Amino acid sequence: MRINKLIFKNIASYKGEHELNFDTLLLRQSGIFLISGNTGAGKSTILDCITLALYARVYRLGKKIVDIISKGETSAYVKLTFTISGKIYESFVELNVKNIETPKSMLLSCFFDNSIIEGRADVLEHIKSLCRLDFNQFCQTVILPQGNFQEFLTSTPKEKTAIIDNIFNLKKYDNLEFYLKSDFERTKFNIDKLLNSESYEKSILDYDESEYKSLKDYLDLVNIDRLEIDLENVRRAIFLCNQAIAANERYLGLESEMSSLEDQLFSLIEHLNSLERDYSVQKKLKENLDLDRKIYLCSDFWNLKNLVAMQGDLFNDSRLLDLELSKVMSNLKEIKDLDSNNFNFSYVKELYNKNCNLFNLKLVENDYQSLLLRKSSLEDEKKELLRAQSKKNDEIKSISSEKSNFDFDKYVYYEALKLFQTFNDELISKYRDRLEFLLKTIEKEGFNKKKEKNIIKIDLYKELLKYLDDKNFSIESDKEKLKYIEVEYKNYQHKDKLSVCSLKELYALNSKLHLIQNQLDELKYQISCRQEEISKQEVNALEFKNNNAEILRLIGKNLFDKYISYFDREKILTFESKLEKLEQFKVREKDLKIEISLKNKNFDQNLLKIKDLLLKLNLNLSFNDYFSLEREFNVVLAKQKSIENEWNMLVLNLKNLEDLKIKTETQIKFIKESILTLKARLNEEQNSFINIISNLKSVFFSSFSFESETALEQISKNSLYFLQELSLSISSKLEFLSRDIEKYKIKLLNFQALQKKINQQKINLDLLRGELNLAKERKDKLDVLRKVVIRSSGLKYYVQTFLINDILRLANEKYLRWIFPDFELKTNKESKEFDFLIEDKKDVNKIRTVKTLSGGEKFLVSLALSLALSDKIRDSELKIEAFFLDEGFGNLDEDTLAQVMPKLSKFQMMTGRQIGIISHVSYLKEMIKAQIVINKISKISYIAMENL
Repeated sequence: MRINKLIFKNIASYKGEHELNFDTLLLRQSGIFLISGNTGAGKSTILDCITLALYARVYRLGKKIVDIISKGETSAYVKLTFTISGKIYESFVELNVKNIETPKSMLLSCFFDNSIIEGRADVLEHIKSLCRLDFNQFCQTVILPQGNFQEFLTSTPKEKTAIIDNIFNLKKYDNLEFYLKSDFERTKFNIDKLLNSESYEKSILDYDESEYKSLKDYLDLVNIDRLEIDLENVRRAIFLCNQAIAANERYLGLESEMSSLEDQLFSLIEHLNSLERDYSVQKKLKENLDLDRKIYLCSDFWNLKNLVAMQGDLFNDSRLLDLELSKVMSNLKEIKDLDSNNFNFSYVKELYNKNCNLFNLKLVENDYQSLLLRKSSLEDEKKELLRAQSKKNDEIKSISSEKSNFDFDKYVYYEALKLFQTFNDELISKYRDRLEFLLKTIEKEGFNKKKEKNIIKIDLYKELLKYLDDKNFSIESDKEKLKYIEVEYKNYQHKDKLSVCSLKELYALNSKLHLIQNQLDELKYQISCRQEEISKQEVNALEFKNNNAEILRLIGKNLFDKYISYFDREKILTFESKLEKLEQFKVREKDLKIEISLKNKNFDQNLLKIKDLLLKLNLNLSFNDYFSLEREFNVVLAKQKSIENEWNMLVLNLKNLEDLKIKTETQIKFIKESILTLKARLNEEQNSFINIISNLKSVFFSSFSFESETALEQISKNSLYFLQELSLSISSKLEFLSRDIEKYKIKLLNFQALQKKINQQKINLDLLRGELNLAKERKDKLDVLRKVVIRSSGLKYYVQTFLINDILRLANEKYLRWIFPDFELKTNKESKEFDFLIEDKKDVNKIRTVKTLSGGEKFLVSLALSLALSDKIRDSELKIEAFFLDEGFGNLDEDTLAQVMPKLSKFQMMTGRQIGIISHVSYLKEMIKAQIVINKISKISYIAMENL
C-alpha cells in the first residue's frame, strides 16, 4: 500500500482547501521526508486526514469526528488517492456539523475499471478487504500516531496477546472444539457420500463397457479408407465439372462480347465516314463566308459606319434647330399686333384679378345642386352596398362548403414525388459524370488489370443509370397522374384566400354603410343652408360677365382663349413673360437661321463623303433622305451580323466535328485492340476447357462406370447442358458417400468419447476409492485429535509464542543489530507470560526488563519492533510501502540521530518504503532535505514543500 495524494478542506486549523502530493519527484527520490513545524502547527492532522479517508475515524478523537471540522465552518471533506497491488483508488469522505459521529457521505473510486462504490458501510468494508488491516492494525503498522509508538513494546503480556490475536486473527483457536466436532461429522457424512458415489460409478462403467463393445464391432465391419477414396474422387469430379461449366460459360460470354464489339466497330466506322463528309461540307461553307466577311472587316467600312452615325447626329441637330425657330416665330407672330397698338397690359391684368376673385367665390347654386346630386348618389350607393352585403354572405357560405373536399394526402405525395425526382436527377448527373470520366480514362490507358476494373465499373454505372432512368420514368408517370392535384391545391388556396378576403370585404361593407348613413344626415342639414345663399350669386355673376367682355375686347378672341383661364393663373403669367421677352425673340430668330444654314452645309459635305465610300465599297444605298439612308444601312449592318454569327457557328461546328472524329478514331482503335485481346482470351479459355475435360475423363473412367463413354468423347463448347446434368448426377453420389462417412465418423467419435469416458470413469473410481481411504484415515485422526486436543489450551498459546518469537527474531536480525547493536530483544522463558526483556551486550550480556530503557533507547527498540511487526503482517500480494512516525525522535540526542538516520535511510532503500517522519527536532530538519513544512499564522495552518 502506498499513499499518493491527499486533498482536504476545513480540517482543524487548515482553512479552505489544501493539497499534498506524495508522488512529487522530490518526495519519491528522497524516500524519507520530514513533516516539520512548530508545536500545534497541525503536523499530526495530516495523519488524521489519512485515517479519516480510509476508516472514517481519527485516533485522537475517538468516535466524535465532528470536532475535527475547522471552527466557524459547517462542513469539511478529505480526498485520498492511494495504490494497492498496482491499482489506484480514491477515497472521499465529507463531514458535516449535523453528523457528530457519522460522516455525511463516503465514496470510493476505482480508476482501473472506472467503478464507484457509495455508502459508508460498503466503502469501509471494501477498503478493509483491500488493506487487510482494521483501524487499530493500520495505526500499528502504517501510521504510528503520537503516544502510540511504544505501545507494543511496553504493554502487559495480556495486552500483547490481544494485539497479536487482533492482527493475526488468532481468535479462531478459541472455537477449536466446535471446529473439530463439525469436521468429524462432515468427514463421516463424506464417507457415506463417497460409498454411494462408488456404487453409482461402477454401474455406469458396466453399461458403458457393453456399449463400447457394440461400437467396436460396427467399426471393424466398415472399410473407411475405401469410402474416403471414393468420396475424394467424387469431389474431384464435381470440382472438374464445375470448372468445365465455368470455362464453357466464360468462352460463350467472350464470343458474345466479341460479336458485340464487332458490331460496335462497324457502326463506329460508318459514323466516322459520316463525320468526314459533314466536316468537308462545313469547311467549304466557311471558306465561302470568309470571302463575304472581308468587306466588313476593312477600314473603309468602319469609316462609312462612323460617317452614317455622324450624318444622323447632324440631321437631328438640324431638326431641333428648326423646331426652336418655329416656336420663336410663333411667339413673335402672336404678340406682334399688340405691340404696334401700344397695348396696356396692366389694365387687362387688373380686370383679370377682379374676375379671379369673383370666380373663386363659392357657387352656392352649383353647390346646392351638387349636394342634391350627392344625396341621391349616396342613397343609390347605400342600396348597392345592401345588395353586396347579402351577396357576400351567400359567397362565404359557399366557400366554406367547398374547402372540405380537398385531398391533402395526394398533394403531399405529389410534392414528395417532385423532391424525389430532383434527387434522382442529381444522382443521374453525378453517375453520368463519373461514367464519362471512366470512358476518357480507359481511352488513354493500355490494357491492364486496372482497365478491366474500370470496364466493370463502366458496366455497373450504365446499369445504375438505366435503373435511375426507369425510376425517373415511373416518377414522371405518377406525377402526370397527379398533376390535377396541383390545380386543385391552387383552387384550395384561392378559396382560402377568398374566404379571408370575403370576411374583410363584409366588414368593409358594414363600415361603409354606417359611414354613408352619417353622410346622408349631414347632407340634409347642408342643403337647407345652401338655399339661403343662392340669391347672393346673381350680383357677382353680372360683374364677372362685364369684366370678361372688356378683356376680350382689348386682347382679342385668340389670345383670350389661349391665356385667360381662371383655373390656371400661370397662363396669364406666361403671356406677361412673352411680352417682356419680345426683343429677345427677335435676336434669337436671326441666330437660329445662321446655325441652321451651317448645319445644312455640314450635312451636305458629310453626304458627299458617304457617297465616295459607297462607290469604293460597291454598295448601292438610297440618298433620297436621311431616313432611307439609315434604313438601308441598317440592313447592311444586319447582314454583317448574320454573316458573323453564321461564321462563328461554322467554326464551332468544325471544332466539334474534329473532336468527334478524334474520339471516334480512338474508340475504333480501342475496340480493335479489345477484339484482339478477346481472341487471345478465347484461345486460352478453349485450351483450358480441353485440359479440364481431359482431367475429368481420366478421373471419371478410373473411378466410375458410365453407360455411354462416347458422350464424354463428344464434349465441346456447346455441351453446357450435358455438363450441368453430369454435375448433378455426381453430386447425388457425393451425398450418399458423405452420409455413410459422416455416420462412420459419428460412430468413431462416440467410440473414442466412450473410450475416454470409460478410462476417466476408471480413474474417477480409483480416485473415489483413494478419497474414501483418505476420508477414513482423516476420520480416525480426527477422532484421536478430539480426544487429545479439545481438552488442552496449549495450541493457541503455541501459535502466539511462535508469532512473537518470529517478530523478535526479525526485529533483532533485520533492524536492531543495525540501529542499536548493543541490545537484543528476548522473552522471559521462565514464564509463560510474554514479558519483553532486553539483553545488554555492553553490560556483560545482562538481561533486564525493557522498562529500564531510557527514553531514547526505548524509542530505537520500539522502532525496530514496529518495523518487524509491519514486515510480519505483509504478505506477497499486499506490500505496505508507507510508514509514518509521529513525534518519536524527540528523546534522541544528536549523536544517536546521526547514527540512526543513515541506517533508517538504508532500510528505506532496501524495502522501497515511503517513510514520513513528523517531528519538530531541529537536527532532523538539517539531516532530511525533503520537507513538508507546516506554518501556522493567525491560527490558520499552511503547507509548503521545500528541498533544503
